[in-house]
Amino acid sequence: MPPNRIADLQLRGNTSPLPVRVYWPGQAAPQPVPLLVFCVVGAGAEASCRSLSEDLGLLVLAVSCPTGAQNGTTALEWAAEHAAELGGDAGRLLVAGQDTGSAIAATVASQARVAGWPAVTLAAGRSDAELFAAVRRSLSGQR
Repeated sequence: MPPNRIADLQLRGNTSPLPVRVYWPGQAAPQPVPLLVFCVVGAGAEASCRSLSEDLGLLVLAVSCPTGAQNGTTALEWAAEHAAELGGDAGRLLVAGQDTGSAIAATVASQARVAGWPAVTLAAGRSDAELFAAVRRSLSGQR
């Protein structure tokens, strides 16, 4: 299986540029694919993002959220508007996090619902196994 394609982008943040990393599935996937915004707190998310993209066929947009949900909300809003440009499906948006990032992802998903955005599914877990199971459940419920 070919490796993931990865690119670093700069989104327009509220006060400064917001760096994000995009992971495309390595396998030939039907287009468009579900798009997952991954709220990262701290280090160590690279392997999880690669696996989510490659093993589950997702387009993953990783965003650092060290101080709360604002970066995640900005990234999710951008992802919803630009999903098609990346090969993602704006109708199948997920937001996820791991450990502390899962609480931030829950806040981002809640804010999206309150704002009336298109349906956003929350998938979170403390470990990779919990996270992957939550994402799989979310994907099966979206189809």
